[in-house]
Amino acid sequence: MSQAFIPQEILDEIAAKCDIVSVVGEYVPLKRTGANYTGLCPFHNEKTPSFTVSPAKQIFYCFGCGEGGNVFKFMMKIENLTFQEAVAKLAEKCGVCLPEKEMSRAEKERLARLERLYKINDVTARYYQKVLLETNAGKPYLEYLLKRGLSREIIEKFTLGAAPESWDNLTGFLRKKGIKDEEMLDLGLASRGKDGRRVFDRFRGRAMFPIRDERGRVIAFGGRLNDPEAKAQKYMNSPETPLFHKGRVLYGLDMAKNAMRSEDAALLVEGYMDVIACHQYGITNVVAPLGTAFTPEQAKLLMRNTYRVYVSFDGDAAGEKAAMRSLDIFSDLGLNVHVLTLPGGRDPDEYLRAFGKEAFLKEMADSPEYLMYKASRLMEKINVNDITGKSRIIRALADDLHKIKSPVALESAVTMLSHKLQLGEQAIMQELRQKKPEEKFAAPPETVEKSIESAPKINFNDAYQMAQVIVLNGIYKEPSRQALLAKTGGEDLFDEPFRKLYQALVRQSTAEEKLLGTDASLLAQVIFLAEKETAESAEPLLYEQALNRLVLRQTENAYSGLLSRLAQAENSKDQSLSIKLLQELEQVRKKKEKLENKARGMK
Repeated sequence: MSQAFIPQEILDEIAAKCDIVSVVGEYVPLKRTGANYTGLCPFHNEKTPSFTVSPAKQIFYCFGCGEGGNVFKFMMKIENLTFQEAVAKLAEKCGVCLPEKEMSRAEKERLARLERLYKINDVTARYYQKVLLETNAGKPYLEYLLKRGLSREIIEKFTLGAAPESWDNLTGFLRKKGIKDEEMLDLGLASRGKDGRRVFDRFRGRAMFPIRDERGRVIAFGGRLNDPEAKAQKYMNSPETPLFHKGRVLYGLDMAKNAMRSEDAALLVEGYMDVIACHQYGITNVVAPLGTAFTPEQAKLLMRNTYRVYVSFDGDAAGEKAAMRSLDIFSDLGLNVHVLTLPGGRDPDEYLRAFGKEAFLKEMADSPEYLMYKASRLMEKINVNDITGKSRIIRALADDLHKIKSPVALESAVTMLSHKLQLGEQAIMQELRQKKPEEKFAAPPETVEKSIESAPKINFNDAYQMAQVIVLNGIYKEPSRQALLAKTGGEDLFDEPFRKLYQALVRQSTAEEKLLGTDASLLAQVIFLAEKETAESAEPLLYEQALNRLVLRQTENAYSGLLSRLAQAENSKDQSLSIKLLQELEQVRKKKEKLENKARGMK
């Protein structure tokens, strides 16, 4: 099915019924900001929201990475779908029937293959469960799961199964179903012998855990050894396949996402059994990575549903290392993260069986935020009985503190650190000022002035240059102004080199990380001179005046350009074009008049 096969009226109907705010809201937590909605972009890492959804225009746009489009484009990007697949998914979502048209042969073959792979995984999951629940070969694995405190109901809910100690248990079954060896190999259900000919079961002697994607489709398997004396690794997952990419999947997400949204919180645990045990005790907003290093892609899966995450990993060295890795990722993305360390080094599964749900929820409620947890760990290694030790801890936490964009959140964090370290808040703030990430760009005045010497000079007497300086400084201080500025005129409002600086500021909130050389100097100059200019003025009013001046200039230039084009059209006797240009001229004239009136009102 190609776009040509889908009538435009059908596409229009789908777009009309699938409100983009609702669709995007299933993946990205959105907050109303005026006429639009904003959130953290799901397509790139950012700390300050630059992702905007317009309900009026039914489009999305990210001012950070430049991704944008309608509801079809969003679905294609977020789910990695073709246009046809995105249309089909949205049509199903809003109840629109698509016309049955022929696909291209390549498309038909690709989709058919993927559907067949999903079905093979589903057949395999049901086979493993049947072995577990209905055969003598499965009894040892069932006894193990029951001993771990799992009910038969929860075993069936998660489709847990068993792969007996046999070389051809599964492969023999699947061959009888008409499934080819190559398909089993592609899905990681089988392995090939060293001779290159023999194909045998990949999972043997293991309790089996089907792994599902966000839509609930079986995409892979995890297996746990039943024999504690065996030399093989205790847990083993499917390899990378056309359906499965470990770093982009969270175990249990299909069952957890609704609870995450309703409770506005996610619990990240270490393994399958922790997820399943939590479900058995009625805690359903829980997921786990898949034995690999936690990735930003996995963090973004959680961000679609909540910004608040509780991290609980095993109390051993490996567990702590994994926890710290995930904490850093969450912190970089601006999430509110708590660290759940259970007494006695227990994992959630063990703790729930020993103490129950209420005790577990209390541990969650009492768990410290990431910063306080990190401070506690540092205090175990650094002597805080002297000022030097306290200073070392503050410096070690400086980068984390500088990531906090909200003044209220920063003040709260400093207050908590003050109590914990028994140190005055002013002393902490002073220590932070001495270790700012911006130091290499926002240097002391003398360094700034030296930097300015090599940068393009700003002419104080040039009203338009100073207007650009004030506007750039305004969006540097308040990145939220970027969205309005982009709609007002964006980069076209600026001359070089200010345009390049504006582009960098839009790309990311900490533009200093991207700017080099003269650009850094120019940024320093903008900040330095604009602060001096606005020191005794009402900054919001001055910003509005400067912005209006730039928009008016842009409008005047557009008006002049249209007059020139109109003269050319009249000379060539192009009546149709002349009429069109006259209409545009009238619109621009009205806009120019409005801006001139606004400028007079601001004086």
